[in-house]
Amino acid sequence: MTDAPIDPLVIIELTNLKAAGKLEELAKHPSLAMKPEWIRELAKNESPGVRVALTRNLTIWDFPEIVATLASDQDSYVRRSLASNPAIANYPKIIEQLSTDQDSYVRRSLASNPAIITFPECIQTLASDQDSYVRRSLASNPAIANYPKIIEQLSTDKDYEVRYNLAENPAIANYPEIIKALAADEHYLVREALAHNSALASFPEVAQTLANDEDWYVRYNLAQNPALANYPDVIRTLSADQDPNVRFNLAKNPAIASSPEAIQTLANDEEWYVRCHLASNPALANFPNIIEALARDSNYNVRSWAAENPVLGDFPHIITKLSKDRSKSVRSSLAENPAIPTSTASNAQWNTQPARTAPTI
Repeated sequence: MTDAPIDPLVIIELTNLKAAGKLEELAKHPSLAMKPEWIRELAKNESPGVRVALTRNLTIWDFPEIVATLASDQDSYVRRSLASNPAIANYPKIIEQLSTDQDSYVRRSLASNPAIITFPECIQTLASDQDSYVRRSLASNPAIANYPKIIEQLSTDKDYEVRYNLAENPAIANYPEIIKALAADEHYLVREALAHNSALASFPEVAQTLANDEDWYVRYNLAQNPALANYPDVIRTLSADQDPNVRFNLAKNPAIASSPEAIQTLANDEEWYVRCHLASNPALANFPNIIEALARDSNYNVRSWAAENPVLGDFPHIITKLSKDRSKSVRSSLAENPAIPTSTASNAQWNTQPARTAPTI
């Protein structure tokens, strides 16, 4: 950093701002781009909070000497903040320096930064970092999508949480062998992470494998995956799952619209809370017979959830029936449904008032 003399007026202004507690606010302000001497002074400020704020100001990236100073700052919080800034992509040497920083938290921040996408040597360094938290951060980073060797290395990492983070990263979508391996991982949490990954949209066999997983939590997470819309067979499997928690999660997934058979199964589920979540699912828009049946369900909770479904606006005969329901809870839910015409909602709300009885004579 240059040691050019600083204008005394700037020193006075900065001193006043410090007294007013405004330095951190100033350090973040875009107007600093026009005031390089202010930037130089803020980068040397005694308060780490000010220097951290400065690392988040995109205007500093026009001042290489400032970036270099902050990358060597004695406070690790400053370097950590710098490592997380996407604009660091313009500074290969700084990225290289931070990838071997002595503080693991700095390396973790860098490993999470998408800016490393064009720096293969940095990615390899981080993938082999001795700190598992650094590797976990990298495994979650979408920037690794174009690095098959890195993905393969992380998929066999000894730390299951590295594999877990990789399993939920959409970056693995183009690696079928990796996905298959993760679906068979020895740790159920890795398989659970994969179960809710959108990458499953192109892997029907893997989805079916997970639908038959021995661990209910894996099936539970799969049941809420929007990617199931492509797999009616998998939906049918899950709709008959022995664990009601799995069926409960499936019942609220709009993806079930692709399987009328599964919807019918869930509408007849023995657990009322499964039927509740089905009753509120917008997927019922194309299944008027199902939502009508749920609006007549013997359990008032199910009818209440049906009354909240936004698709009811297309079914006036169901609205009419629910507006006269014997349960106050059902009528209240209907009155609060924004899809219901105002007049109907008002009538339903009026119906929530206690019934008047004739006076005793």
